[in-house]
Amino acid sequence: MICRLPSLRFGTAPVRLREIVGHADADKGETVELIAGENILFRGRPSWKSSIGFFLKWGFLALVPAVVAIVLSSFDTETGLPIWQWVLISLLLLAMVIARDAIRRATARYTVTTERIHIRRGLLSRSEQATTLERVQNVTTDQSLLERMLNIGDVDFDTAGTSESNDSFRFAGIADPHGVIKRIQQFRLADGPRSQGL
Repeated sequence: MICRLPSLRFGTAPVRLREIVGHADADKGETVELIAGENILFRGRPSWKSSIGFFLKWGFLALVPAVVAIVLSSFDTETGLPIWQWVLISLLLLAMVIARDAIRRATARYTVTTERIHIRRGLLSRSEQATTLERVQNVTTDQSLLERMLNIGDVDFDTAGTSESNDSFRFAGIADPHGVIKRIQQFRLADGPRSQGL
């Protein structure tokens, strides 16, 4: 017997089950081929907010050549190159940091359907992992204090037959990780007795 919840709540507005479940034609950039009757519960990428720590570290390092050159020139010390070239070098390094992060986020795609979990990574070479929802035994979130304030985090799906150290089913740096788990759990509860894990 499949029991259906009449209405589920996300935030303040009631949402019907058919509104929780996405449809295959909802996004023309769909990366997962859906089987008959399969619908999308969640599709996303790492949030730009998950890159703040990366930008603080590497962005600062990219600016070091210009800052050092400006400080040295203020003490009338020779820098080897004109100041504008040091600034240009720092700007190029900063552009490389931004491009690297943009590519990393754009090439990671996380999808949860009514049947499976799918992760796709890569631009030129591609890595894909998939498992069925029925194999999921535990779902955990990992958030630092900063990530909690920004409402981002990692979601780990532990599946039957994988070790605890295996992070192959990790949605890294997604927005509203607890909302994603809640959406999956509500679908599994509405789906009836088939739901074992989550």
